Amino acid sequence: MMNQKVTAFVLSAAMAAALTVPAYAADGGNDVAVCPSPEPVSQSDLAAETDPQAPDSVLYYGQVTEIQTDDAGAVTALHLQSDRYGEYVMLVSEDTVWIDSGNYAASSPEDLEVGESVYVFHSSVSTHSLPPQSQAYAVIRNIPQDVGAGQYATIGEIAENSDGTYQILTADGSMYLTVGSDTVLSAYAAGATFQLSDLEAGDRIVAWYDIALLSYPGQAYAHHLMLLPEETAAPSEGDAVALELDGTAADVTGRYENGTVMVPVAAVAEALGFDVTYTREGSQAPEITVESNDFRVQMTIGSNLVTGVTKIPGAVGMTAPQDYGMAPYIVEPGTTWAPAQLFEMLGKTVTLEGTLLSIQ
Repeated sequence: MMNQKVTAFVLSAAMAAALTVPAYAADGGNDVAVCPSPEPVSQSDLAAETDPQAPDSVLYYGQVTEIQTDDAGAVTALHLQSDRYGEYVMLVSEDTVWIDSGNYAASSPEDLEVGESVYVFHSSVSTHSLPPQSQAYAVIRNIPQDVGAGQYATIGEIAENSDGTYQILTADGSMYLTVGSDTVLSAYAAGATFQLSDLEAGDRIVAWYDIALLSYPGQAYAHHLMLLPEETAAPSEGDAVALELDGTAADVTGRYENGTVMVPVAAVAEALGFDVTYTREGSQAPEITVESNDFRVQMTIGSNLVTGVTKIPGAVGMTAPQDYGMAPYIVEPGTTWAPAQLFEMLGKTVTLEGTLLSIQ
């Protein structure tokens, strides 16, 4: 379910897949009982992809150093520091869930304080900025020191075993979760309930388990499973997308094409304070440059590849060419359209929520 996106051009290389082994608090030392072994899955019932894929989400463990909010007081970003992962900014949206791990319940960000330690399951892509920024899927709080913390995942496949238990394969293929009649079920939404037979591919869950087998995929028996709400619906192919630029509604719109939001480059760039240049030499395809005071992004009409290079004197830096899924194109009489993601290279955060794209 790719309904909420923060686009970026660098895979987060400092992270590891979160669902191979359950996470424990740093100073936990109590004995943990081994959970029941999962029943082997028939390949005909549940076809697992055994080769590693891009992670469904990435786990970050750190301490909150700053809480960013909007005018209404809603949390929009968490600034985090970690000895292991370094400094990070996690972008919070209406799709971000807040979990009280110790009480197996939904939490609220209202009482979050600077200095609190949290787990954040976030997108496997992050911006090139310092500190990096990434979309937060789940913020796990109140992490017990003697049991496994709740683990966020999306269901890729699910099948019923002969003994009545269910086998879940996570969307990234990294973990088999077995759930049975003794698994406690709860829903994130107050008052909501569900049955194991209600679960389907694409559902977001948080699972609690005590230990996982170190295979690939990993295997674990969940003693508690929470069903999370669906994400905000993504636009459909060809839909118009409203634009918000540095907090102000734009008088132009984008287009959702091939899973990418395309925007009129000149109008958006100028509204954000960037310079745009068009050049063409002979019969070569036109080139477009979008630049700030210290960085330049270059692209060619008809080519999917976008590159960026620093303008700081004496500095050395150039991005590897990035493919955002669509090539820039020109609509007569002369409007150039390009992927909105290119503004990430210029230090902006690009967030799609439903049919609203924010660049700030």
